Amino acid sequence: MNRLQAGLITTGIGAVLLCSGAITETIRSDQLHSPTETLMWENYSQDLRNKLTRSWSEGLEAIHKVMGEGEDEDKENLSKWKLYYDLEHAKHQIPRKEHSSFIHVYYGEARRSLLENGDVMPALLLNPDHSKAIQFWEKHDGTYAIIIMEKRLDEDGSRRWLESGAQIINKP
Repeated sequence: MNRLQAGLITTGIGAVLLCSGAITETIRSDQLHSPTETLMWENYSQDLRNKLTRSWSEGLEAIHKVMGEGEDEDKENLSKWKLYYDLEHAKHQIPRKEHSSFIHVYYGEARRSLLENGDVMPALLLNPDHSKAIQFWEKHDGTYAIIIMEKRLDEDGSRRWLESGAQIINKP
């Protein structure tokens, strides 16, 4: 092997190592610093931001009304739940091994049957121990669709997300 070939091989190996280092750093920085909600809002007009904020606030009121009915032990303490405006932010709170079943339920049959043209963008409430979630959105007619999702043990002992209820509720 002559000097030119050795130099090309060395340069090629160096380039591969440099690229793999850059890719690794990009992946690592994306995992450590997920996009903030502020960045998401920058792409929306002020009118749209106001509409979404109003819609989600009224949706929270409607959910509080429905989830607050019944016996004390049945009531959910929704004030401690966290509101997420998109799946990507919420997904980072769920263990990676549960992502598949969570996404499957999030985009499941209930959502497909309830979501229609003209509906407002969905939001997601996630309880503090990340074992229950409520997906909700305002429908074009002013009602709210809610889908309750819960983590449960499967027959084989693994944890899976399942839909535990879906309904249309009126504004408070």
